[in-house]
Amino acid sequence: MKKYTYLLPLIGIISFVFLGCSKSSDDSSTSSTTSTSTSTYTRSNTPAKSSVAVPSSLSASGSASSRTAYAAASGTAMFYEMLKGVVAMMKGTISSADLNLMLIDTRIADGYTASSTCYEQGTYTITFSQGMYNSLVAMEKEFGGTEGESGSMSSGFKQYIGKTISPPVAYKYEDISAGGYNHQISVGDSCSALNETFRWNTAKTKLSSQFGDSFGGETFKGTFTYDDTNKVSTFQAELSGDFAMKMYISLKTCSGSSSTGMTGDCVVFEFKESYSDATNGTSLMSAVGKADDSGGYAKAKISFTSSGTNYEFGYKEFWQGNGTVDAIMSCSSNCDSAGATWTTDGTTNTTYDESGGYDSGTTTVAVSGV
Repeated sequence: MKKYTYLLPLIGIISFVFLGCSKSSDDSSTSSTTSTSTSTYTRSNTPAKSSVAVPSSLSASGSASSRTAYAAASGTAMFYEMLKGVVAMMKGTISSADLNLMLIDTRIADGYTASSTCYEQGTYTITFSQGMYNSLVAMEKEFGGTEGESGSMSSGFKQYIGKTISPPVAYKYEDISAGGYNHQISVGDSCSALNETFRWNTAKTKLSSQFGDSFGGETFKGTFTYDDTNKVSTFQAELSGDFAMKMYISLKTCSGSSSTGMTGDCVVFEFKESYSDATNGTSLMSAVGKADDSGGYAKAKISFTSSGTNYEFGYKEFWQGNGTVDAIMSCSSNCDSAGATWTTDGTTNTTYDESGGYDSGTTTVAVSGV
């Protein structure tokens, strides 16, 4: 199974996300004519969705503002760029999940029910259909991407439409009873190295995945969940080795009053991050906000310790759907108090901020140490 590295320099995370990459089966001699149908593959044996729809403004490529809101902000939006990096990392993980869940869904439909059997690479085949390809494209669009985007799952799999392929991934499908989940898929490079799991309940409304890897002296672990009833997605990552980092984000689909006046896909989000190493000290960040296809807002608090001195900063950032940052607000002390002093650079608005009355508390999974 191929591994793609997502480098997020703004938060210091280097993670390996497992993305399956199929190849044409050696014993397959036929392929059907590629259809131009836009219908998607509907998963009926595994959860039909893996994530909420993510606003395009959270993956926009527009340039951040060059205005300097505060000296420590490096003259540009700080949290928004970090947020987009995390969303890109989450997108890669969900792409992998969708592919694996489609693969197993097809196998179950073909009569391969839950058992203790683990299927090694090269011992089974599937037909990669136009509908499967369309489903990958649809998921990528839900994260603000476009069909055929460089490095995307859809661009890598378009060549296999209509072909019988032998996926280079081992898997095991089991019935379980743990934490409200009833079914589990384990996947990996071989049956002796199954390092990613997917669990779901009988109603197929709850999905949870855990994955991990080691490279050099670093260990990476991650989790994502999706609650289709409450329309909440979470993504958590932890990196340990020369330094330690934990990161968590939740995205909740806007509903009720929080969806009023919004454009396209809309989410309320929450973010938490912790970092520590022997040289640079420790830092903590927390943020809440709201975004739709036309723009968004975030309020972030950053605290860190360096050379025995404690620092704290607050940021509020406002952006457009194309990635352009309209305004940056900053605070250097007592940022949670009603009388805090905020410096504003640019033009703010109240379209997305909490003055509209939405609930920014979306956390559904406890995150140890964050």
